[in-house]
Amino acid sequence: MEFVRRKLATRREGGVITTAATMTMTSSPLRTRPITRGAWVATVIFNRPPAPPPDVVPEIEADDNAIEATGITLRERLKQHQAEATCAACHAKIDPLGFALEQYDAVGRWRDTYRSGLAIDASGKLFGEAEFEDIESFKDRLLERPRIFMRAFTEHLLSYALGRPLQSSDRATVDGMVRRVAADHGRFSTVVQEVVKSRPFRHKMAQAARSKP
Repeated sequence: MEFVRRKLATRREGGVITTAATMTMTSSPLRTRPITRGAWVATVIFNRPPAPPPDVVPEIEADDNAIEATGITLRERLKQHQAEATCAACHAKIDPLGFALEQYDAVGRWRDTYRSGLAIDASGKLFGEAEFEDIESFKDRLLERPRIFMRAFTEHLLSYALGRPLQSSDRATVDGMVRRVAADHGRFSTVVQEVVKSRPFRHKMAQAARSKP
């Protein structure tokens, strides 16, 4: 097998977020799930998982056709969640992330409209402040904030290496790691080195060595 570098036709292609695998994994069989997609981005890309949903959540139609038969889009349907005080705070954070991906259908195919012909609105605000109009400008807003991803990736990798969730006592360690990773332009090898050299990881390895018979 030989990998060949290929120039993408448009900037809507490429990247982990918009792969068909990710789009399919975060969808239902017959429609997209913007809330699930938004929660996935918040959790995996930003390492800021939303709070668990309430015990009782209103059901949403299982496919686009059932929703569009009412003359509204999925986005308009989901606005009803934001009207609930108990749901509004989380939805204000994750819904824009999910709807930025709404032009990818349930299996990751690009579409300009829903099957009914209704227009797809993929605009929103990242973190409530950085406006975007579509997936390309959404990617631009992400690229303007590299430290957010660097920190999330560093936290994920350190947590994996330690075999436990990070704690508040790890914050100073992560802060220093992210500064050094950013100074080296976010290189993956630097993240790995920082994890291995970190005090929590070395302490864990020392404990493991002492526990051996």
